[in-house]
Amino acid sequence: MPIIRTERAEVLWAAESTFGTLASAPYARFGIHDTIEAPDPEFGWEPFFGVFSGRDRATILRGQTTLRGSIPDIRLQSGLTTFMVNHVLRPVAGTDELVDPFTLYIAYRDTGGSVQLGRYFLGGKVNRATVQAAEGQELRLSVDEMLFLSMQTTRNSGNDTFSASNPAADPGASATGRYLFASGDVTIAGISFPRVRRFALSIDNQLEPRHYVQRDGSTGLLHANDLVEGRRMWRLEVDVDIVNPASGGDLELWDFLINQGASGAGDQGATLGGQVVLTFNQAGSGAGSSTLTLTCGSTPSTTTPAGVLTAAPHSIPAPPAGIVPVTASFDIDQITIATT
Repeated sequence: MPIIRTERAEVLWAAESTFGTLASAPYARFGIHDTIEAPDPEFGWEPFFGVFSGRDRATILRGQTTLRGSIPDIRLQSGLTTFMVNHVLRPVAGTDELVDPFTLYIAYRDTGGSVQLGRYFLGGKVNRATVQAAEGQELRLSVDEMLFLSMQTTRNSGNDTFSASNPAADPGASATGRYLFASGDVTIAGISFPRVRRFALSIDNQLEPRHYVQRDGSTGLLHANDLVEGRRMWRLEVDVDIVNPASGGDLELWDFLINQGASGAGDQGATLGGQVVLTFNQAGSGAGSSTLTLTCGSTPSTTTPAGVLTAAPHSIPAPPAGIVPVTASFDIDQITIATT
């Protein structure tokens, strides 16, 4: 008898031309990953305790429905960066402040190859995500929270979410290689720091679901009517070993902490901030070659300061550590991403 197995599952995505409308083919993979927190409905049941009810609830009301999921660990491949570029880190174009929407497809397959439960989640937007890497690892994307407007399923079992529309098809594995931490370069305010051990770039779109007076009359589910973008927040953490005291060396991080790229003497001038540039090359097995560059911070100016350091404590670690590790925390105004 065929059984459902996790390694036969499918997870695909496609960009939506209209927010909240099922995306057309083709669909794509996210990269290399082995898990997903499916955004299946979470019901906000509201129990009612009133007079004559006793200590147990008298009734219950179906409240708002939330579709919330995550993909904790995606190993990025050079041929599969479109989702990260367009739906996670896309720079604001002109006055367009909206997060690009997408449709998510999740399907169970049994050992006989048949789809047993196919689900489409519509109107998807990434709320929070992290791009990170550490020594000995690959460049990774974590979709920490993604929200959706509605869902439909190909399982025809009398459920009101059934739809025969089924445009998703697996394009197969990408032949391209991955970006390795060991094949990268990090510069902070124009100074190269070769002893970086870890970095984590996080984004928070501060999405807020809106449940207006309208609702889905065909299903009775109180899905969100809109996902409204809030202020976009960028945070960057970089772990650096402080070893080289020479001019242009590791202590430049301390200097930047004190003056924040100030225009003028010491910390008395106007703050300029600085850019943090992270560059990674495709390495190891895989077809082709590619370089991915993350520029954290706009062009520094006294009018619009770029990346600024919020903290970088140069402490003395406990034994047996023989060198000084510093975690530098940056507040970033914007991100630019490029692949070549």
